[in-house]
Amino acid sequence: MRSTLRLPLLFVASITAWGQAPQHRVAVFDFDNAAVQGGITSPFFRTNTADVGKAAADLLIAKLVQDGNVRVIERNAIDKLLSEQNLSNSDRSDPQTAAKLGRVLGVDVIILGSITRYDYLDKTTGGGAHPFMVGPPKMKHDISAEVGISTRLVSPDSAEVLAVSQGSGKINRKGVKVNIYDSNSSSLTGNANNPIINECMDKAIVELATQLEQELVKLPHREPVIEGLVADASDSGRLVLNVGAHDGLKPGDHLQVWRAGKEIRDPVTGKLLLRDDKLLGEAIVTTVDDNFAIARYQGSESVQVRDLVKSTPQQH
Repeated sequence: MRSTLRLPLLFVASITAWGQAPQHRVAVFDFDNAAVQGGITSPFFRTNTADVGKAAADLLIAKLVQDGNVRVIERNAIDKLLSEQNLSNSDRSDPQTAAKLGRVLGVDVIILGSITRYDYLDKTTGGGAHPFMVGPPKMKHDISAEVGISTRLVSPDSAEVLAVSQGSGKINRKGVKVNIYDSNSSSLTGNANNPIINECMDKAIVELATQLEQELVKLPHREPVIEGLVADASDSGRLVLNVGAHDGLKPGDHLQVWRAGKEIRDPVTGKLLLRDDKLLGEAIVTTVDDNFAIARYQGSESVQVRDLVKSTPQQH
């Protein structure tokens, strides 16, 4: 029986096969452990429940990479970004925060998940040493286990939940014989690497990954929405922008350059209703760094520092 929950996992992004259409880029965040604290009825079963959500996310990443239908962002990149943004692991489950991180990572969609069911019931019979028994005492176990996982596909642009998927795994076994003195049986009773709960987890992950891949193919590829400012402008037409690769910008992108105009606000609430901006021209991105970019300006009017740069509207 395969036991994968206990393994520390490290994953890299899958590579789009030559000649195939571009794959969706996804980021899988650690799952919530909402249902893990209860639901375990066994005098023997012990596990480190704090790691169950992370382990489930790792298993899903492994399955998605193995299937090769999407490109998965490396976990180290997510952890590094969390550290840079001074965010905790609990912040990952917030759609607004996840969307912000997703925009920086440049992914098409974020996968947030929760462990919705984590039940383990172990009824034991026998086990008492009889005066005339030859050999060590044995116990019988009636074991039922179930793991349920729910995920949400979240847009990095709007934090909208685009789709929901669920996976579950169940096992019922009766009359399992265990020698209480046999150290090889410890994984069934007292060891955290319980193969039965791991098998349930594997089943749930397979079902979940199948549903997710079906939902992902329905989603359009994300076109990042770029909004930034001109940080420097030269007479030669060279512009330095305060947006870069972390914002989804890449060499060859075309941006519009605008001059901020009069703001019209609601007289009661003060909310901005519209702004009469003026289109100056176009900037073509030539060089991209993580946090800035260099572009070549094409237009009849000169550009100033703090002029706006925006994505060119998509034609429908």
